[in-house]
Amino acid sequence: MATPLLSLDTQHQDMVHDAKLDYYAKRLATCSSDRLIKVYDILEDQHYQLAADIQSHDGPVWQIDWAHPKFGTILASCSYDGKVIIHKEESPGQWQQIYVYQEMSSSVNSIAWAP
Repeated sequence: MATPLLSLDTQHQDMVHDAKLDYYAKRLATCSSDRLIKVYDILEDQHYQLAADIQSHDGPVWQIDWAHPKFGTILASCSYDGKVIIHKEESPGQWQQIYVYQEMSSSVNSIAWAP
């Protein structure tokens, strides 16, 4: 059995559905049934620091995905509320919604960027 390299208290209030490292493995994003996306900075010596809470969905957030860094610091999310939201970090810890797709009549369960 493998041993974990790092134990992470996500500070979510409900079940965590997804966790993704960015391209450089310097940031970790998590999403949960508590409707939040949390972004952590991964520091040296197996330490981490909460960098941002993103609250933009009206239901559980099922999945997240980082865009390639050549497009900026961009994170996509999908949720039970039927929305797909694209978030961009405008300045450290400050995230803005740059696009919201809400034409779905039911839950959006998966999201991914094209290669």
